[in-house]
Amino acid sequence: MDEQIAKMFATAYKEYIKELSQSEEPSFKYLSYDFSFLEKESWRGLGYQLVENELRETTNIINNWLNNLMRWNAWNNVIDEYDDLEKAWSIRNEFLEALVHHCLLQPSAIRDTIVFISTNSFHQVRITCEENYKDYLEGDPKGPNEKPIYFSRKKKEGRLMKLISHWGGASRFLTSLRLINCKEYQAQTYDYRNRASHAIAPRLELGVTQFVIRSVIQAEEMKKQEDGKYMPIPIEGKMAVRYSFGGIQPLELRVAYKENLKQYVLTRKCYMEYKGLLEERVKFIKD
Repeated sequence: MDEQIAKMFATAYKEYIKELSQSEEPSFKYLSYDFSFLEKESWRGLGYQLVENELRETTNIINNWLNNLMRWNAWNNVIDEYDDLEKAWSIRNEFLEALVHHCLLQPSAIRDTIVFISTNSFHQVRITCEENYKDYLEGDPKGPNEKPIYFSRKKKEGRLMKLISHWGGASRFLTSLRLINCKEYQAQTYDYRNRASHAIAPRLELGVTQFVIRSVIQAEEMKKQEDGKYMPIPIEGKMAVRYSFGGIQPLELRVAYKENLKQYVLTRKCYMEYKGLLEERVKFIKD
């Protein structure tokens, strides 16, 4: 590494440590690891261990997300002080981009995680509390020659809804779940998660991706009108391939941070709804 670049990185990191130690944003406390409400004697089989472990790991994930948001905000403040675009880019590339990438994937990932753990936990509660409830989840193989059916997100959420919809409080939890990784967030971040996972992600701050876009549209032909002008008229039943200049603009880090923080807040609310509903249902398990 060039000596001047190394010195610049060292200076930037000192500024980052100072900023991180002084900043109070985001102003949230870490989620608690007090799961004592789960401690019941009559859990069926290994139900307690399954539920407690998955709740703990999900708490870890959300707390780590908060950690990364704190660091993202601190680096934003540091990089804002660099007027030289090349220096700002070098610092951003070295210290921030991987962290931002991780944060931008979290809303989609945590929604799936919450569906996963809540399906498992509420299933275990019902096994323990309901005499005639079978240890079977939709998608499980019914015979030795069958394979598990792996559901889409929509079907997983539908299965969860059927599992708990008859419980009071379930609608609040399910409503809060659906707000995570919403269409508005996807639009504000230029569908970063899907593009990063399946195509090409938007750049951060500088650079445009996908200059040329291929699309398939209904074919048209130019036809002369009564006034002598020509207009494009759709050709029924025929499609055509179109190549056009487009371009996905880079994400502004301040805007992306703000939107990602909103998703963290929604996730935190959903987590509390889930934990509250779980605590309520665990009360029906005998001590």
